[in-house]
Amino acid sequence: MLILWLGNAVNAQGLVGRLAMPLVVLILNRLRSIKQSFARIAARVAAGRYAPRRFTPRPQAGPRPRAKNPLPHGEAWLLKLAPQATAAYASQLRFLLADQEMLALLAAAPASLGRPLRSLCRMLGVELPPIVAPPVRARPKTPKPKPERPAAPKRREKPEKVRYVFGLRYPPPFPDPV
Repeated sequence: MLILWLGNAVNAQGLVGRLAMPLVVLILNRLRSIKQSFARIAARVAAGRYAPRRFTPRPQAGPRPRAKNPLPHGEAWLLKLAPQATAAYASQLRFLLADQEMLALLAAAPASLGRPLRSLCRMLGVELPPIVAPPVRARPKTPKPKPERPAAPKRREKPEKVRYVFGLRYPPPFPDPV
């Protein structure tokens, strides 16, 4: 129900002209996909048919390029776009994530429910419960190359001091014929 009302609020922002309609459509599609994936997994957990996926690495030729996401990025981006319309739903999501039944559901399928929930929490700037927080990936330590010390700049030779006497250059630019 929360996502339905959040979608209605975003749609209203588009109708009054505060958000561009193509952006509203993208946001509504994203909210719909979050709702469907969460509901599908929650129904499998409730029916007792949920089994966590087993990870089997597949050999790949190389890293696939990621498709560019047309939606904004960053923390609380939906709140920044429409703060009056979405702030109440962020508060409702915080309240929902503190509920014991929701925590029990998240404990039953933390990896599968974590992905759509992380996306929704990022949209609204809500802190994730620790059970669905993404694992911290350890980055391989690579030694930083020491910056090479730049060589001392070459000193320019001082040009010969030139004076002008009665409009003539002294010393003359070419040697005097003897």
